[in-house]
Amino acid sequence: MKLHTDRVVLITGAARGAGRAVAVTFAREGADIIACDTQEADRAAPELDAAGDLTQTGELVWASGGRCVLCQVDVRDQGSLDRAVLRGLDTFGHIDVAVANANIMHAQPFADMDERTWQAVIDVNLSGVWRTAKAVTPHMVQRRSGVFLATGSLWPRSGQRDLSAYTSAELGLIGLMRSLALELGEYDIRVNTVLSAIARTPLSGIDVLDYLGDAEPAARSDVPRHLLPFHQREPLSPDAIAEAVSWLASANASHVTGAELPVGAGTFFFGARPAPELG
Repeated sequence: MKLHTDRVVLITGAARGAGRAVAVTFAREGADIIACDTQEADRAAPELDAAGDLTQTGELVWASGGRCVLCQVDVRDQGSLDRAVLRGLDTFGHIDVAVANANIMHAQPFADMDERTWQAVIDVNLSGVWRTAKAVTPHMVQRRSGVFLATGSLWPRSGQRDLSAYTSAELGLIGLMRSLALELGEYDIRVNTVLSAIARTPLSGIDVLDYLGDAEPAARSDVPRHLLPFHQREPLSPDAIAEAVSWLASANASHVTGAELPVGAGTFFFGARPAPELG
């Protein structure tokens, strides 16, 4: 029996990276997908074709056994999220799981950052999750059933140079999701967050490892370390994030809510020191 047979999953930020991996993983486990992303070209990286990437995600979902609806959504716009939910309901009749995954990053010293850039990061990474919840959870409340999930980062927990907006949004996300768990629990809606370590996923055109300036995170003294030596040699796979999201949404995690699941090979575990070098 597949984990998500006959379930419907709405995913924001589904065009690429972790969002695409989440969509394909759920489809492989029997779910139908409402894949949401902006279809505007990314001004920070015009070579990334947002519309083409979302179309490819849809093709991968169908190839994995799931049906897919593609929705042009900007999580800064409540109306576009509301329309995506309505379209998903018109197509599939219900929504069982929502994954708020849309995420951007901007690296710049805080004193040099203009207010527009600061607001954009907060608006997507934090307020976008709030808007997604406002769009989809009324349907779940009516059904007295559902799962609302968000993806975030372990990295900002220690604070990071040149990432003040990103860090602020990611830490705010934890508080938001804890509050949602309290407010929605009485309707049998579970709310959880997957917090991941550094992964090779483009955030608004930025490859995190390229930004760090080294192919091996272990070579940088300011990069959080893992407990497991193997993971010093390679970044986290988007599939690892997707598998954690899938488990939290499944009946196997039916007693888990209000939690932050770290997926990072022990990153920040009790202030862990670097793992020993492999021979």
